[in-house]
Amino acid sequence: MSDDGAGEPVLRVEGLKAHYDSTDGFLDRLLGRSRRVKAVDGVSLELREGETLGIVGESGCGKTTLARSVLRLIEPTAGSVYHRGEDLTALSSAELRDRRRDLQYVFQDPHSSLDPRLTAGDVVGEPLDVHGLATGAEREDRVRELLETVGLSPSHANRYPHEFSGGQRQRLGIARALAVDPEVIVCDEPVSALDASVQAQVLNLLADLQAEFGLSYVFIAHDLRVIEHVSDRVAVMYLGEFVERGPTEAVFDPPYHPYTEALLSAIPEPDPLWEGDGIRLDGTVPSPIDPPSGCRFHTRCPRVIPDADYDLRPETWRTVMDLTLRAAEADDAASLTAARPDPTEAPRETFDGLVREEFDLPDTLPDAAAEEALGEAIDALHDEGIGAAAALLDSAFTSPCERHRPPEYELGGDHGIACLRYDDGFDEEAGTFADGSV
Repeated sequence: MSDDGAGEPVLRVEGLKAHYDSTDGFLDRLLGRSRRVKAVDGVSLELREGETLGIVGESGCGKTTLARSVLRLIEPTAGSVYHRGEDLTALSSAELRDRRRDLQYVFQDPHSSLDPRLTAGDVVGEPLDVHGLATGAEREDRVRELLETVGLSPSHANRYPHEFSGGQRQRLGIARALAVDPEVIVCDEPVSALDASVQAQVLNLLADLQAEFGLSYVFIAHDLRVIEHVSDRVAVMYLGEFVERGPTEAVFDPPYHPYTEALLSAIPEPDPLWEGDGIRLDGTVPSPIDPPSGCRFHTRCPRVIPDADYDLRPETWRTVMDLTLRAAEADDAASLTAARPDPTEAPRETFDGLVREEFDLPDTLPDAAAEEALGEAIDALHDEGIGAAAALLDSAFTSPCERHRPPEYELGGDHGIACLRYDDGFDEEAGTFADGSV
C-alpha cells in the first residue's frame, strides 16, 4: 500500500451517475409510468498511483454498478471518468479497447467469470490475443510466466476452470487481468466467495503484486475488516452515494458518519466472551427507484437530528420517525402493529398502548407539543384510518435530515463526510439544527 497521499491521480471520477429503466411491462410504458433506478447518483473519487482505494457498503448500495460504470462495462448515465487526464466516457469503442490495457477488472465470482470451454492457458492468453501482444511460443511463455506469478503451476495451463478450487480460479482471474500489464485493477469483492483462509492468501497475493508491479487498486467489499487491511483510503457508500471518505485511519478511528459507525459496530471480535455492542439499523434500505429526500440515511439513522421545535432526545425522535415512516407505507392501521385481531377494534386507550409498545414510544413524550401531535395522530389512526394519521405525522414530525441534502463537509486531511451534524448550523449541545444554514 502506498504511503504517499500526494500526487496526480491516475484515475479520477467526477459526478458519475448510473440510472437504468426498470419499467415493468407494456402497460407501464404505455401509461408513461417510468421507473428509474438510481443505482449510482453523483459519485466522485480519485485513485492515486500505487494506492488502494477501498469502497465499502451494504449489499445493494451500488458498489458493483459504480465499478462497472467506471470502466464502461456499464455505460454511465452522466459524469466523467478520467484516466491520465483523458475522459474515458468520450472514447469510441475501439479507443476504449486500447485503453483497457491499462484498466482491468477482477470479478467477484471466480466461477461464472471464467469461460468453462477454455483451458486455463486460453483464459490467460485471451487478452494477449485480443490486444495482439504475443503469439506462438512467446504467448506460451507469457502464459506460463503469469500462472507462476499468481501461484499456479505452468502445468495447470491445460486444465479447465471446473478442475480448480475457488481460490485457484480467482488466481486465474487475477492472472488474466495482469496479462496486459495494467496500471489500474478494479477488484470487485474478489474474496467474498472464498473461505477465510483462502481469502488471506488471495489478499496477500494482491498486495505482493501491487508492490512488484506498482498497481493501483479500486477494491470493493462489504467486509470492513478486509477494507481496513488492504486500503490506503476508504469511501463508504450508501444508496448510490458516498457518505464518508478519507484515509483509512481517519475513517476507522473514530468513525464519524453514523452509517460508518453502525457498520464498524457490527464487526465481531475474536473473543468467545464478546457480547457485542452493535448499533442496530432498523428498517430496510430504501428503494433506489425513489430514494428518500434530504440525507438518504435519515430513514434508518440512529442519530437523526430532531426538529428544533421539540425538546426530544435523538433516540426518542427516532422512534417517532419510525412510526411516521411506517404509517406512510402501511395499507391500514392493522399493519402497523403485531396485535391481532384488528387493533382498531380495541378501546382508544388500549389502541394507544399497542401503538406505543410496537414502536417503543414512551407512555408520554417529554415534550408537551410533541405529545399533543402524537396523540392527535393516534386518534386519527384509530378513528379515521391510516391516511389521516400519516398526513398528521408527516406534517408534525419532519427532521432537518429529511429537509436538507447534506453536502460533503471537509474535516481536514482529505477526510470528508456528508452529514448535517458537521454543518455550522448544528448545535452539538442542544442537538438541534438551524434550518437556514445549508
